[in-house]
Amino acid sequence: MGLQAGAHNLPFIPVLGLLGTDYMKIRDDLKTVKDPYSGEDYVVVPPIIPDVAVIHGLKGDRFGGVTVLGARNDRLLATAARKTIAVVEALVEPDEVLPGLQEVYVAPLHIDAVVVAPAGAHPTACPGRYEADGAHLAAYVAAAKDAAAFRTYLDTYIFGPADHDAYLEAVGFARP
Repeated sequence: MGLQAGAHNLPFIPVLGLLGTDYMKIRDDLKTVKDPYSGEDYVVVPPIIPDVAVIHGLKGDRFGGVTVLGARNDRLLATAARKTIAVVEALVEPDEVLPGLQEVYVAPLHIDAVVVAPAGAHPTACPGRYEADGAHLAAYVAAAKDAAAFRTYLDTYIFGPADHDAYLEAVGFARP
């Protein structure tokens, strides 16, 4: 809900269902206000306005129009952030960026840069294109438990590869 407040440039947004819960004990940023119409008390949350958002798009055009999966909150995140970078699977002509079923369009107004990176969601999935790389995710989780192992992971997969293609080669990703 904080992203909703940020996207609409609101100072706060009411949230139903939090009054009387333990959230009020552990979150000092949550406040209550009285509804001026009904007199009821409501919990409000502050806006979330990220400095930079990086979203994953299925396709984008040279003007910044991007198609994203509708099940994710990428459009909301892009509208709330001060700057948004869209990493897309493919660069297409503007008339080809229209969303299909279960996709939504993010207007160029909300996108500051489009980066073309096929398989850019790896090691997570891009539904309809490739599945999550469970083995790689497991290796990441295992490496994250130990500082030296995590440093080796970073050197191998983050700092080592010269570019995105070299990363895909390092992880053994076979493009569909």
